[in-house]
Amino acid sequence: MIEVIPVMLFMLGWHPSEPGQIDLQRIEVIFTSMEECETAGAKLAEKMTKAAADKSGASYEHRCINIPPAEEFETAFNPDGSPAK
Repeated sequence: MIEVIPVMLFMLGWHPSEPGQIDLQRIEVIFTSMEECETAGAKLAEKMTKAAADKSGASYEHRCINIPPAEEFETAFNPDGSPAK
């Protein structure tokens, strides 16, 4: 059996004259490999930066992050912070 660890894509946007204001978006696509995510993220960041060049002037970068295991979510949302049973 092959283990697949899903990967989420996030886009970070900012305007050079407003460095403290970051726009963070999770793209609503889940990837099955880090390589797929990195390729798609680089293309999307380039496309978004070009589209914003003559409008807002914002710049975009991407980040790919593995989705944590279900146990981490259960622990995070358990009121006493203990692992789920």
